[in-house]
Amino acid sequence: MFLLFNTDLVQEQIRSFQFTADIIDTIGQRFNEIILPIPKDRAFRTEVVTKLQKALSERVIGKAFIKHMPKIIEQVLLNDDIDEIRKLEALSIDEITSLITTETITSEFGGFNCFTLTSSQIKDSIFIPKYYDPTIEKELKELEHNCELVSMGELKQSGVITYYTGDEIGKMAYGTGSIPFIRTSDFSNWEIKHNPKQGISEEIYQEYATREDVREHDVLLVRDGTYLVGSSCIITEYDAKSLYCGGLYKIRCNDWKRIDPFLLLGLLNSYIVKRQIRTKQFTRDVIDTIGNRIDEVVIPIPKSEMTKKKISDFIKNIVETRIHSREEISSLARKVI
Repeated sequence: MFLLFNTDLVQEQIRSFQFTADIIDTIGQRFNEIILPIPKDRAFRTEVVTKLQKALSERVIGKAFIKHMPKIIEQVLLNDDIDEIRKLEALSIDEITSLITTETITSEFGGFNCFTLTSSQIKDSIFIPKYYDPTIEKELKELEHNCELVSMGELKQSGVITYYTGDEIGKMAYGTGSIPFIRTSDFSNWEIKHNPKQGISEEIYQEYATREDVREHDVLLVRDGTYLVGSSCIITEYDAKSLYCGGLYKIRCNDWKRIDPFLLLGLLNSYIVKRQIRTKQFTRDVIDTIGNRIDEVVIPIPKSEMTKKKISDFIKNIVETRIHSREEISSLARKVI
């Protein structure tokens, strides 16, 4: 049933039955009119279902790893012990799921604390208490023994990485074609959604393509929004032909020996980095933004080459396995009809 609903034939039917009701679209009772193309060959159905179950299982396991990754990376950085990753790799899906707790609120946003500052400690006339959270400095100090602490701005200045924001191409460009225009809500779990909400034409793509220069292994980070600020994903071969909006940073690793894209993705998703981003996330008009304060975010790069490689390889395997499984599901949906 899941696979049939994801075939082009059924999706086209759903779109044709989708009408506007007040301010939102709905398919309503027209749902009952959808015709499902059920294969007659039982052996073929069994084969397809078996492959689908495997692909779905791989994506579920990958998602579970991603949800638990901030805590694991934090432990690896603090203890310089890659056994934490090895232990995670050895767990079953049920064991992984049981480890995932609702610790995000305190681990990413930080707990309540009270502190005092002198007037000389105020930076750039910023009077927002969370910006000066003393627990972050304390944690970075603890990581200093095993990690090289370097800010995004320093990495950019030295040419190790580069990052730029995208363009706002205007709503009139939406729906003019099938080339993805990636917005802040178009990715989750480290990957671009399979069907981004807005597609643009080849003509519009060519107008911005050279300037935006999106490539495989670029990392996207949400700059503007609310709860999405700090979310990140990596561009794969399937997403390279695309444009991205002004609310995103596109980060490119130029020196893979110092820090490669998969290691960067992992470190951006550590709690210490996420918490820094939250403290530098200010409200501008009606939305939040980290703005140029991204330059201040300190990245804890492991000093151990073995640790760097293990984190990078583990992140890469998660991303590639989930993407392969997604493409397998799409392939199966095409084969059904």
